Amino acid sequence: MNVRLAAALAVRPSRTVKPEEVSVSCVLTNTSAEPVQINLASLSSPSLALEIVDANGEAVLLPPPPVPEAQSQSTTLHPNERYEAEYVGFVPVWTPPGTYQVRCRYVAGEITLYSDWETLELA
Repeated sequence: MNVRLAAALAVRPSRTVKPEEVSVSCVLTNTSAEPVQINLASLSSPSLALEIVDANGEAVLLPPPPVPEAQSQSTTLHPNERYEAEYVGFVPVWTPPGTYQVRCRYVAGEITLYSDWETLELA
């Protein structure tokens, strides 16, 4: 079976003074002809699903994720179906002004998937 997923990320707004106003959506799309099961725990927290780096390539650390639920949660994406995870107010308020790169990361079992980097400017 040829399992394929694509990841995309949108940052809103891409330029702001207040880090707490930033929201992003991470979208996984099943690009194969077969149903694909995705692990929702991998998308349950910004610290698990997002990577943020500053202009020097240094990671911006986010608060730790919550304790996972006893039962793993998953969903099935049928061909061309999408799953969207929304993260609001995840940028720590102590993050200094500057230009940052953000991308979505999905890691589950043998699958590691990244979206393209998107720019976030904190003025």
